[in-house]
Amino acid sequence: MFWDFWVEEFDEKLLIDLGFKGACMFGESKSKKIQILKGEKVTAKNPNELKKAAKLKADFIMLDKSNEKVQKMAIKRCLVDGIHSFVKYPLIKEMAEKNIAVVISFNDLLNSKEPQKTIAKMKRTIFLAKKYKTPIIIVSGAKTKWELRGVSELIALGEVLGLQRNSAKKALFDFQEKIAKRQKLKKEGKYVMPGVEIVEKTI
Repeated sequence: MFWDFWVEEFDEKLLIDLGFKGACMFGESKSKKIQILKGEKVTAKNPNELKKAAKLKADFIMLDKSNEKVQKMAIKRCLVDGIHSFVKYPLIKEMAEKNIAVVISFNDLLNSKEPQKTIAKMKRTIFLAKKYKTPIIIVSGAKTKWELRGVSELIALGEVLGLQRNSAKKALFDFQEKIAKRQKLKKEGKYVMPGVEIVEKTI
């Protein structure tokens, strides 16, 4: 049911023990026991550098810590699936309209030199996401397997940041399952565009 949608060092057994059925890997990995999607991070300082996002072949494309100009273009052109940053209004409202998720990473807090400020920014982002119904993804953001966090810890983070328990749980599977379904349809040649898929007739 639950996904960790940002993992950079793969450890199949540990992910299973932590309660995950799937992971989005930003790196090479194979597994027969859990579902794996391929992720790509885009780091762009200006709109020109963002153009490479359109050429990436991945299941989930994430814009990582960028300025507002870059965020605006990424959202306007639907170049990414998620944005890992503290997104402000009105961009976070536009993300909801384009079905782009805001990514909340436990690792940001884990390695923060100013945890109180980090929590405050996270809370503000969550508040705006809730207000405008922007998809929320809570992830480990793990660069190494030692930074992986269990399902219960990620849910607890969501609650600390202002989500009700059910909403915090939803942040670990809802948007992620939609991405997984989209990619499955693409591989089957049945995906046309958001909300449109080819349905085979049965006699």
